[in-house]
Amino acid sequence: MDGKKYDLEDRLIKFAVDMVKVSRKADWTDYASRYYQQQIIRSSGSVALNFGEFLGASSQKDKLNKLNIAHKEIKECRNNLLIQIGAELNDKTEL
Repeated sequence: MDGKKYDLEDRLIKFAVDMVKVSRKADWTDYASRYYQQQIIRSSGSVALNFGEFLGASSQKDKLNKLNIAHKEIKECRNNLLIQIGAELNDKTEL
């Protein structure tokens, strides 16, 4: 990461890393917790990866497609976290 305080790509990578770290602390023996932890790892990583592809895309069509995917995935992350908080699957302070 290059040190720009508000660089979106860096922030999305940090978000994905943070979700992995939080997921490691979850109760993986509980089915619901395991399900949502696995999904948050996939969707948060997808946001960062698709945004990175957006930055490198050559055509406007490809850029729009990658940005739309990243947008959908970040909405999925938000809903996932709200479900985890509502179902008390993780310590709210960790999320």
